[in-house]
Amino acid sequence: MAKTVDLSTNCCEDDLTFFALVYKDYDATAGCLRDLRKHYPSSRVVLRSDGDPDPRFPLLAIGHKVDFRRESRLFGIENGGAVIERMLEIFLERPTRYLFKIDPDTVIHRRFKYLPVRSGVFGTLQCEEETPSVQGGCIGFSRDSADQILQSRMLRDDRLKEPANFINDSPYFFRMTDRANRCGLASFDWIVPWVASELGISLYRFDEVNCGWQQPPPNPEGRYAVSHPRAK
Repeated sequence: MAKTVDLSTNCCEDDLTFFALVYKDYDATAGCLRDLRKHYPSSRVVLRSDGDPDPRFPLLAIGHKVDFRRESRLFGIENGGAVIERMLEIFLERPTRYLFKIDPDTVIHRRFKYLPVRSGVFGTLQCEEETPSVQGGCIGFSRDSADQILQSRMLRDDRLKEPANFINDSPYFFRMTDRANRCGLASFDWIVPWVASELGISLYRFDEVNCGWQQPPPNPEGRYAVSHPRAK
């Protein structure tokens, strides 16, 4: 796991794709898109409705010039890594240098001042001692890493559908099991780093992002371009 990264300011809006999975969270999504389009008016943005038929989402997408996909529910643990596989498939239809998976309650405060030039998965690191992971409010992927994860077909591993039966295979399966027991869902936070660790893909800190769980992190004087979650 890298501690430092090479950085580049040589990046334009066309280098970025933002992807959000939406499900019964219209108001949060609308706020996120307002922020996003304020700072990135022309970047590719994808909203994938994970089984939510809310008729407001297509209109919201049109108003913000967003690629909207209304598709079936994949986030349940019974589908394993399918929800992540589908994100990568959509991204690679029109790939850019970077993919940023964001949650609907993620806040875009400003444009990035710089971006990594190294391959890998990056953002706010968590649980670094045993199960290093990038917090799921904002996960960055280099294009080659996204492609490597998808082409490996590891997201189709049947163990991801029943992680409780395989907790001795990897500490990541213990994390996946805890998540499934709490809410019945798969986990970007733990599936992505499990695959990355198996493939030798670097996970590293990107200090333009500050994401936490449940509690909004501080952002003094706009220190961070992206934070998660949004204050209620």
